[in-house]
Amino acid sequence: MRSFASHLVVLTLLSVVLNTYVVASPLCVTYTGSAPTNVKSEKGVILKATATFAISNLDLVITLSNVGTNDPATFADILTGIFFDIAGNPSLTPGSAKVAPGSSVVGDCPLPPGFDGDVSGQWAYRGDLPTGSLSKDAPGKYGLSCMADSFFHKTNLFSDIKIPGTYPLHHDEFGITTLNDLPANDIDDIDDYSIQNEIVLVLDGLPVNFSLDQISDVTFEYGTSIKRGVNIAGELVAQIPEPSPVALVAVGLLGTLALTRTRARRR
Repeated sequence: MRSFASHLVVLTLLSVVLNTYVVASPLCVTYTGSAPTNVKSEKGVILKATATFAISNLDLVITLSNVGTNDPATFADILTGIFFDIAGNPSLTPGSAKVAPGSSVVGDCPLPPGFDGDVSGQWAYRGDLPTGSLSKDAPGKYGLSCMADSFFHKTNLFSDIKIPGTYPLHHDEFGITTLNDLPANDIDDIDDYSIQNEIVLVLDGLPVNFSLDQISDVTFEYGTSIKRGVNIAGELVAQIPEPSPVALVAVGLLGTLALTRTRARRR
């Protein structure tokens, strides 16, 4: 009975430790946003996007997805960018832009032989965008986009390696479409090259003490103009916590205690 009571005390204390220290900083965070399209002929269509931010070797990895269930028919239905702010304003540099595993590039124009999903020459990054009202400025200081508008230029591309037959930062080229895209139903010529339905964007140079909690004001951009497109505010919907060292030790102690009790019972 005494042994049981002591074990119970230890379990209670460890439970308190776990509840107090279990979260250090999130391993990844996911934002989502949805809004009606601004195309009058598509009444009832809801645009929806998600973005998952993660840290890998001091790189910020952003998985951007068009998760709408509609069949995009115009430029306004294509996810063309994402904007956000970072507390502390760290200086980041473009790393890579690639079609996510399981996704593909669809459209009317053939891709060159050997295309491996690298679209670094089609997507641009800026970490010094002017912030302010959407009617005048970009929605966040940090932005990634496949369209030029008035904010992105060829000098902002992840890479200067052009895919033959493409026109970087032209309309919605290499924007993100949905899994339900049927090119035959298009009103605009949106399907020369479209990513279906996810891209992975990597920014280099995070500070060693960076936390994903520093990211805020996530905005998804649909269409080929920040001023005339659909700007959708992102909402934090999920985060995977990273256990602190104290919590990991506590978990180990719990396992050791359970093993000790099991052996005692066998005796």
